Parts: sequence; C-alpha cells; structure tokens
Amino acid sequence: MSEPTDDLRERAREHVRQMPAETALGNADPAGGSTDDPQIMNDAAREEGEQSS
Repeated sequence: MSEPTDDLRERAREHVRQMPAETALGNADPAGGSTDDPQIMNDAAREEGEQSS
C-alpha cells in the first residue's frame, strides 16, 4: 500500500519543480513584486494599526 503514497509524493515533487521559485516557496506575487522601500510599508501598517485601536 506504500506504492500510491510514493507515487503521490513523486508527482507533488514534480509539480513543485515546475513552479516558479517564489510560488513554490509560498510567496506568489502575480504583480511581480515591488521595488518600493519596505520601511514605508512598515510605517503605513503601524499607523493604520494605531488608528484602528
């Protein structure tokens, strides 16, 4: 009964190999990412949290 599990595992490995690296790692960004300064985003998120509290 271990044969189907091995086959499933191999199919999953092959599927992940065919994905772009960022998708395989779970960081898919269909827009292609951002070159903005991350500090700006961190500051905005912090301010938004302060306003909703």
